[in-house]
Amino acid sequence: MAISVAGICAAEIPNLVGSWAGTGVGYGEEEGYVDEANYGILTMNITEQRGRLFNGEMTFREDGAAVVEGFAGAIGSDNKTFYVAEFGSGYDVGTISSEDEIGFLYLQDGEGGWVFIDTLRRVLE
Repeated sequence: MAISVAGICAAEIPNLVGSWAGTGVGYGEEEGYVDEANYGILTMNITEQRGRLFNGEMTFREDGAAVVEGFAGAIGSDNKTFYVAEFGSGYDVGTISSEDEIGFLYLQDGEGGWVFIDTLRRVLE
């Protein structure tokens, strides 16, 4: 019985590999509030996943220029929550809403800190 329960739990780990895109709102120490119209599109490309661990690249706009930043993440044991460490700076705490929608909070502390709330949908190819 323990073997079948373990098999069920492993099968429930969501597959996040693929491209995700969306917008959000935020607040920065220097910029103040940023709404969706000024935020631009955020893309998240998850290129590899091994069990609960995954990695990839995010693309976003900063000061009018496109920025590509690598990241690594982990899905929590509840299969709904995930955590991302961005290689440039900052962290994300996310929720898997459905197979094709995720949301996350981006946090960057210190001088010039930011907070963003993002909703991304899977880009179907």
